[in-house]
Amino acid sequence: MRHPNVLLIICDHLSTRVVGAYGEGEGCTPNIDRVAANGVSFGRVYTTYPLCMPARASFWTGRYPHQTLVESNGGKYTNGPLPEDLTTVGEHFKSVGYRCVHFGKAHDFGTLKGFEVFPVGEELSVPSPHEAWPENYDTWQDNDTLAKCEQWLAAATDEPFVCVADINNPHNICGWVGANNSMEGPVTAVPVPGVLPELPDNFTSDDLAELPLPVRYICCTHNRQAQTQHWDETNYRHYIAAFRHYTQLADDGVGRLLRALEGAGKLDNTIVVVMADHGDSQTSHGLVTKQVHFYDEVVRVPFIIAGPGITRNSGVCHEPLGSLLDLFPTLCGLTGVRLPTGLMGVDWSQFLGGGEAEIRSCVAAEWLTEWGHELSPGRMIRSERYKYIRYLEGDGEILYDMINDPGEKQNLAGEQSFSQVLQEHREMLARHVEESGDNFFSREVVVDERWRSHEPGWQCHRGIAAPMAQKS
Repeated sequence: MRHPNVLLIICDHLSTRVVGAYGEGEGCTPNIDRVAANGVSFGRVYTTYPLCMPARASFWTGRYPHQTLVESNGGKYTNGPLPEDLTTVGEHFKSVGYRCVHFGKAHDFGTLKGFEVFPVGEELSVPSPHEAWPENYDTWQDNDTLAKCEQWLAAATDEPFVCVADINNPHNICGWVGANNSMEGPVTAVPVPGVLPELPDNFTSDDLAELPLPVRYICCTHNRQAQTQHWDETNYRHYIAAFRHYTQLADDGVGRLLRALEGAGKLDNTIVVVMADHGDSQTSHGLVTKQVHFYDEVVRVPFIIAGPGITRNSGVCHEPLGSLLDLFPTLCGLTGVRLPTGLMGVDWSQFLGGGEAEIRSCVAAEWLTEWGHELSPGRMIRSERYKYIRYLEGDGEILYDMINDPGEKQNLAGEQSFSQVLQEHREMLARHVEESGDNFFSREVVVDERWRSHEPGWQCHRGIAAPMAQKS
């Protein structure tokens, strides 16, 4: 029997809230939904870090960010070096006879070893089809990435392959925020076709004043949040509409790749995975894009698998707690490739084939910094019912009941009636830190007092944020 191929489609910044297969997409993602209809959509898979480069280094190696030493997007903070004993997906599959190719966004820090990396094309500007949705390098590069990947799939031989299409969109939303920068005062977004989407139920939070300092002052350390300081509710509704537009661009790309795979006669013997490195805030809690917080909109990600060996009924599967660490071992299980040693994730291949799910007590995620302008060490523990978050700055803690409070609006960490639950989750974090070799509790906190000075609330922020201050 031939080893199945793998087509791995990564959509940077993709949110479960706009994917139809997860029940909230409103027609944004017909092509992704096609994959889901023939496979399984995991409903509780979490990234290990709500930021591009650390998340990617993590799922390419099956290790946590503190193990890969990739804990930022670069800038002032020096990542790595990547430990030499870490095996990557590309290295491992290449060693057993797979051809491994990568197209599109790399955000690589050595974790694409083993892949033939096709360079991203020139960032050629093309006119945006609608003034309301300006396009930047994210979209321009995607056009080149998709064309190259289509050509490669059309010419693929019978040699088994792992083909990665790393799509930027809907990441173009970050540029959209910059185009609607309100630092100098209120801005009026360009009108969009149709009716603006409604804001989510958790657009406002009840517990802002009780949140740990890194979350309370995210507007001071994240450029994009600072740029929303004079937005009103209409601006936020425009944000959601723009995000759906950029998601549709990504979904169009998924459709192109599926048609190329089918046209080459490879679809029936190819495992197709659609996933994201992290999600998007989607205006929950008045937030945009992603950064230091661990709200579900950002850390719970789409993770959809279809193809040979997957017989479980299609639909959203909320049964197991999952992590992007599970990608590496699950691909090994589905392709019949031996597992390398040291992986931190779970192989879901037997579950996808109709077997029982492995029961996890929890999954974990991390934060340190985006660009190194501040160091705000944080950890998340997601158990079956609760989410526990700990920041070292000010010994900040958050506890959410994810059944009774799925919008994460009430921090229970200070409630006496939840003291036992809180202690249990403190112990879960302590065990995780010890078992994974994490030096979390001894990490340094570095924050300039300028970024902790105003009244709590994103719209109380005035002026620039830390990354911009470093450039001035």
